[in-house]
Amino acid sequence: MLTIPGGPALSEFRIGKLLATLRQDGVDLRDARTRQLFLVETRAPLAPQARERLDALLEASPEAPPPHDLRLLVVPRPGTVSPWSSKATDIAHGCGLAGVRRIERGTEWFLGGGALRPEAIAPRLH
Repeated sequence: MLTIPGGPALSEFRIGKLLATLRQDGVDLRDARTRQLFLVETRAPLAPQARERLDALLEASPEAPPPHDLRLLVVPRPGTVSPWSSKATDIAHGCGLAGVRRIERGTEWFLGGGALRPEAIAPRLH
């Protein structure tokens, strides 16, 4: 399973709305950043050229994660195949990436604040 970081998952506007809601819930959250995280199941290790093509297709971002106190990952439920996954996998196959079995997308959250409790935050992220 390859994990490939991508670009921002949410706009600043949507993150701002979420921060406001969490603060109303009493969560001491100063900052939140997101990025897409692609989870790629392959049949075998990809050749370097195929990996480059996959990174370009997914618009992979080599940037390091932002500073954070808490990292949470939101992904589809295990055992499900999202419509996004089906289409992304079809596109990868159409681009000659036959070694890709499945691509799924998650959202990686980087949160900054005081004593952050995942159980207070996670329900708002799903």
